[in-house]
Amino acid sequence: MSDKYPFTQIKDELAKRKGEALDFAVGSSPFPLSPDMSDWLKENSVLGLVPGNSDDIGAFASAASSYLKKQYGLDVSPELILPTAGGRAAMGILAACTLTPTDRVVVTEPGYPAFARLAAQRGATVIVSHLDPDNDFALDFEYTDEITRGSLTMLAVNYPNNPTGSTLSPAVLDKLKELASPGLTLFNDATYGPLVYNDKPRALMSETFPAGSCPDLVELHSFSKLYPIGPLAVSFLTGSADLVHPMATYSEYAWSPLSRLQLAATARCLQDDDRIRRFNEYLPKQLESLRTTLEDIGFGAYESNSGTYLVCDVPKSIGGKIVSSAQNAARLLMDKFDIAVVPLGTVDHAFLRFSALYRAKDLERLVELKSKLEIR
Repeated sequence: MSDKYPFTQIKDELAKRKGEALDFAVGSSPFPLSPDMSDWLKENSVLGLVPGNSDDIGAFASAASSYLKKQYGLDVSPELILPTAGGRAAMGILAACTLTPTDRVVVTEPGYPAFARLAAQRGATVIVSHLDPDNDFALDFEYTDEITRGSLTMLAVNYPNNPTGSTLSPAVLDKLKELASPGLTLFNDATYGPLVYNDKPRALMSETFPAGSCPDLVELHSFSKLYPIGPLAVSFLTGSADLVHPMATYSEYAWSPLSRLQLAATARCLQDDDRIRRFNEYLPKQLESLRTTLEDIGFGAYESNSGTYLVCDVPKSIGGKIVSSAQNAARLLMDKFDIAVVPLGTVDHAFLRFSALYRAKDLERLVELKSKLEIR
């Protein structure tokens, strides 16, 4: 396997094992599409060949606006909804329209890494703020003599956090308000937004910032985990008009239209409130069963209050072999035990990410491997 152990490498290793591996890396949706939705996709498949027009975009934006109202109590004009072909495309447009080589951007780790890479590709200086597991992975960035208030272009966060499950809690919101300043853009990747347990889901856009420090706000909502419609799933950005309107007229966006099928299919999915309810009932049980099993085996697992993942500290040894890094641990688990997990390394910590979208038989087999795993 590659020393870098990219996510595509994990998928390749899973494919080689033809369903026999214990998949705690990718997982699968527990809820298939409804028969009505499957039939609708078949009947309207020809729309995949037709670019969406202004009416199609408007219908999607209205559905997205209603979704934000139902999930977060947030009133957003459809004019401030920008549909994109997935979350990475949304981040690419945001980076292209807001960042230059003279800009400085703060990102958090652990967190979904795509925006940090995109910001670096734009030539911006990327400053990493490490989330401390002893502080519930909450944001604790502070201005310094080198990084002063007013010197940043953007603060990019990821709440609910992938992979840690930390949430946009009152404490995190207070910290964001403390850091806010005019001219700063606050960007939140809210891909797992409605999947919050033991609390209510919160949107950055619904917050009121102190007078005189109001930043530009932009938030990403994405649905590939909720709705199994593959590349048809449309994401969207919403935020301050000063940010959304320039992105809507950005030439690379304007000349890359979504199909009518993508827009209509995702709009239909956004009206399926019952699906989110089912996930919110299913995932906490999956996460807790996974956490207690991992703890029993010997892993140090952190509780997760949102999303579909939990993280563990990398153990000192696996199967009697000393572990040197997160990548080394994941490689050992796959090569020796056919267990797929995702390695995550930061400057201060090494983690393994486990997905809660596992099969019941995989958890049972994990328990059976306890004595062989020899987690220390």
